[in-house]
Amino acid sequence: MRATAQISLPSRAVGAARRGSVIVVVLVMIMLASLMLVKFMESSSVELTLATREADRERLRADAYSALETFLAVMAEIKAVDSDRLNAPAQGWDDPYGYAEESPREGVQVDFAITDESGKLSLPSLDFEELVELCQVLGLGEVDARRFADGLFGWTKEDHVTQDIDADPAAYERDDPPVTVPKRSLRSWDELRSVRVAREYVYDETGALTPFGTALRENLSLYVYEGANINALAPALGLARGWDETQMQQINAYREGLGPRPPGAPTWFRNIEEVTTVLGANADLEGLTAEAKLLRVDVTVREGAASMVLRALVALDDSVELPQAAEPASGEATPPADAAQTEERLDYPFRILELIETSGPPPAVLTDEEALSDAPSL
Repeated sequence: MRATAQISLPSRAVGAARRGSVIVVVLVMIMLASLMLVKFMESSSVELTLATREADRERLRADAYSALETFLAVMAEIKAVDSDRLNAPAQGWDDPYGYAEESPREGVQVDFAITDESGKLSLPSLDFEELVELCQVLGLGEVDARRFADGLFGWTKEDHVTQDIDADPAAYERDDPPVTVPKRSLRSWDELRSVRVAREYVYDETGALTPFGTALRENLSLYVYEGANINALAPALGLARGWDETQMQQINAYREGLGPRPPGAPTWFRNIEEVTTVLGANADLEGLTAEAKLLRVDVTVREGAASMVLRALVALDDSVELPQAAEPASGEATPPADAAQTEERLDYPFRILELIETSGPPPAVLTDEEALSDAPSL
């Protein structure tokens, strides 16, 4: 019989091996615990950031609405003491807190950006030939101006007979899916993306605005009102009236306080008759006014790294409105009246047509070197 040799390890070596295994297990457990802790911290960081932003939003929201109320109250007072007229922000409503001798909450910065929408022409109020003439001033040739107006009126007007077959309402029915032409004025500029023929001039192949599309938005408003405010007249509207470059410079100089004016006259036109002292009695002033009717107000509130913007569209005149939809055809049911229109309302001095809230960190302020490095190369 062959003898089998048995080799036994010293007890010291066995103990060392066992301790090594324990150390490996402990290290693995520590690594897993570390990974779980990192994941937990990342998750908690996101939740904490969201909670902080929500708290910032709610805190700044009250400041933003308070600032808007101050702005509206100042305008109401100025209108009451200045012959029931609001002409231009220089009357004092460009600095509401300064006029009211108040200030925002400590640590909060509030900025107002005011745009007079009624310095533009009311698109729903233009007839076909007026729109064609304006489009030519904005850069289109006569043929293209008529094609654009034909496409737009085919979408917005009940009684317009289109000249271009692609602008005919029947052409929309062949789309996939079919589109029903609304026969009412535009409710947003993006709606133009759906308007045949007209959209060719407003958007390029990438979907970006063309120079004509940009000029269109700068000079036309989608709202209904009477008269464009000479104190905020859009760039091309004077040229559309046949004013020359010298007359445009005279208007701008008057509004900037540089041109001659009657003794005691402010740096804005109080009525349309004052414009004749600058342009002369023969200047075309039809359809112009000296009163603001529709304002876009951006209230930006900042506190530390938190910020919020409250955008409001404010109607200063009772006649300002979005154009009504087409009347229902005979036999169709008329939709019930909005209950909100029948209930008792506060006697508020102005109407808020639109409110939009946005929040987030304020935009970074670039140094001159950074701004130059980020500028597109020519």
